[in-house]
Amino acid sequence: MEYLAIQMSVLLGGAIVVGGLVGWWVARFIYHQAATACRIELAGLRRNYEDSARENVNVRNTIRQLEGVLRKIGTPPSDTEYGQFLQVRKTLEKTRLQYQSLLDKCHQQQQVLGNLTAELQGNKQELAALQAALSQQQGVITTSSSVPLREDTFSAANRDDLTRIQGINPRVASKLQALGIVTYRQVAEFTSDDLYSIQRVLGAELSSVPEGWVQSAHSLFQQQSPPLQA
Repeated sequence: MEYLAIQMSVLLGGAIVVGGLVGWWVARFIYHQAATACRIELAGLRRNYEDSARENVNVRNTIRQLEGVLRKIGTPPSDTEYGQFLQVRKTLEKTRLQYQSLLDKCHQQQQVLGNLTAELQGNKQELAALQAALSQQQGVITTSSSVPLREDTFSAANRDDLTRIQGINPRVASKLQALGIVTYRQVAEFTSDDLYSIQRVLGAELSSVPEGWVQSAHSLFQQQSPPLQA
């Protein structure tokens, strides 16, 4: 019986020792976990403190700058600064007026350009119509004249000075030559229809039908032709 009690005592003592060791190990583990968490939290608090300190410094610097600005704003400007301000204001107003004037001129130029463009289109159409009419009139003159009116059929030696015909100036003579009329004989053989056609083709160059051309050209042609021998 005593032996059993001794065994129970030994077992109970061993259990107490083992339990104490396990408890000590568990307590130490919990202590390390808590210490690690505390160190981590302490490091975070230190970082927060440092960030707050830097932010506090920045806020103080900003406050100082704002105080300087407020002091500068509260100080009345000197005469020199006020004069410079007025000068800048006048320059700005002058520049604004110049810009507005240039903008108005630009709008006017755009309107004028639009009108000129429309007028140019109208002139092009009118020119095309006049060219078509001129081609038709040239065809009428060429077919109605008894002498061929092709300019390339006459050499420079066979051409006559059309300005000697009464009523023909150099400008009209140049236009007649462009139509293939280069000799006195061609002008002398003009019919009334030919003269009216010439007037329509030349337009503003002739205010009336050149009826005197035929007689003058006929006289010059007779002077040019040699007399017949008996």
